Amino acid sequence: MGNIVLLDDLTINKIAAGEVIERPANVVKELVENSLDAGATLIIAEIKNGGKTLIKVTDNGKGISKDDMPISIERHATSKIRKVEDLENTYTMGFRGEALASISAISEMTMISKTLEETTGYKIQTIAGNVVDIEECGAQTGTTIIVEKLFFNTPVRYKFLKQDATENKYIKEWVHKVALANPQVSFKLISDGKQVFFSNGNGKIEDIIYLLYGKEIKENLLKVDYEENNIKITGVVGNTMVARDTRKDQIIFLNKRHIQNVALISSADQAFKGATGIGKYGFYILNLEMPANYYDVNVHPTKIEVRFNEEHEITRILYHAIKNSILNSEFLGNNQNENKEKYIENEFEFLTTNKIESNGEFNITSKPDLPKMDVTFLKIEENNNLQNIERQLENQKVELRKREEKRIVEYKYIGILFRTYIIIEVEDEIYLIDQHAAHERVLYEQIKENYKKHIQRNSQLMLIPEVVTLTHQEMEFVRENKEMLVNIGFDIEEFGENTLKINGIPDLEYRAKTTNIFLDILDEMLTNQRTSIKDIEERFIATVACKAAVKANMDLTRQEVDKLIQNLLSLNNPYTCPHGRPTTIKISREDLKIC
Repeated sequence: MGNIVLLDDLTINKIAAGEVIERPANVVKELVENSLDAGATLIIAEIKNGGKTLIKVTDNGKGISKDDMPISIERHATSKIRKVEDLENTYTMGFRGEALASISAISEMTMISKTLEETTGYKIQTIAGNVVDIEECGAQTGTTIIVEKLFFNTPVRYKFLKQDATENKYIKEWVHKVALANPQVSFKLISDGKQVFFSNGNGKIEDIIYLLYGKEIKENLLKVDYEENNIKITGVVGNTMVARDTRKDQIIFLNKRHIQNVALISSADQAFKGATGIGKYGFYILNLEMPANYYDVNVHPTKIEVRFNEEHEITRILYHAIKNSILNSEFLGNNQNENKEKYIENEFEFLTTNKIESNGEFNITSKPDLPKMDVTFLKIEENNNLQNIERQLENQKVELRKREEKRIVEYKYIGILFRTYIIIEVEDEIYLIDQHAAHERVLYEQIKENYKKHIQRNSQLMLIPEVVTLTHQEMEFVRENKEMLVNIGFDIEEFGENTLKINGIPDLEYRAKTTNIFLDILDEMLTNQRTSIKDIEERFIATVACKAAVKANMDLTRQEVDKLIQNLLSLNNPYTCPHGRPTTIKISREDLKIC
């Protein structure tokens, strides 16, 4: 008797499952892709224990008929191709007919489905690939597949699964990718009874990017829309502000299917060369659209690896798509640095030439009122010169020290330099007050005093409340710290899925749009989270003050300047903002002398 035998169906299915289903994330992937192929516009995935005990995917697609349900769990049974030639023209996510058969072979699976034509739905239950029950049931048009006890009959494979948190991470990462590739579809992911992701399916990839990456990333992305030789490339690339230390945020889709290809990655790297710092990688989310006969995804059952018929041509087109977006943008390339250098040169020229007479004094053309005030200022390091004055204004690295005594002096208002630094003259000294840093310190002390005394700051009610959409992380922070937000002066309420209505804001001197201030505060807090409540509160107060304070390049009236100076000088610590930047720089007559 020979040694070669034909394997039974169960063994064959288990082996096949090992090629397709390695972990719970693979199950979610296969089921969601089937939902997309069914034309679903709403897909809900629910998991428990990282998908080990439960994976449930529900969609509103076209459904599976009663007659097709038993066949659908058989190996190589598919509705997407009929003959070998169809492989060269299929755009569907799944077509091998292996997914449901592989999943059912290593789990307890329930399928509930109804087509639009049928008046009722049907449910089929399987254990280890064997149908145990099929019955009529109530259902809406679409399909629900429930997978329980994954790998229950393959204990070795179950043993190699990671902790629940790790498996959760794999699932979330894949759901995020499929949502980016299909912004027209609404996705919801529920983990252990808690919603961890939701997209509204409005077709705007920028909204999903905001949900996943936040406001700062969204505002520093460049649009890609390039077409050549039947190949269209769309998506976004990041400017220099969002260059990364890893390749984690380099995502390429092929006809909305996430793929990996070394040649494409290398081509993208070349396109970003010179636009990112040393050791940094470009940020991009791109979708390549091309005829199905241009590529082959049959390299591996997971269909993530792909081969191209004309790889050189496709990589060339990708290179030009990215390069054109970079070169045609104001945010990337050498233009930014050139403009910055020109701006600094103009500032320095203005400081050293336009306003200085041969005697080393500022040329004052007006004589404003000279109020008497209690002035305590700061002194910069001795023996400065004009060059390091400019340098200090640029990088804010100034060594300061407090005068020993306060004294009553007259001060003369000169003007505002670069729409940023308030200039006043005191005897033989010039003082430059950073309007943002000074206002930030004033607001910080005001907010902190009220907060520590448990005095709820009055809210400035808005004429028309503003509605903002938040990321899941931001919404969670709001829920956990709502009392803190209310005590500061925000009047907020939840307004639907990941949506917040802002009815009022702290009664402060705002110059920016309300939503921008609120979102900036959340972004800053989530970027710099602290472990203790005290640290969070301290950081929060400082952040509110920073975002509410007047900014550089904001025009102030004379009355606003006087009020700011008075408020600053009334503080015990007027010398730095809450983040450590100096509020004031002193320049003596000697410092301004020209040799």
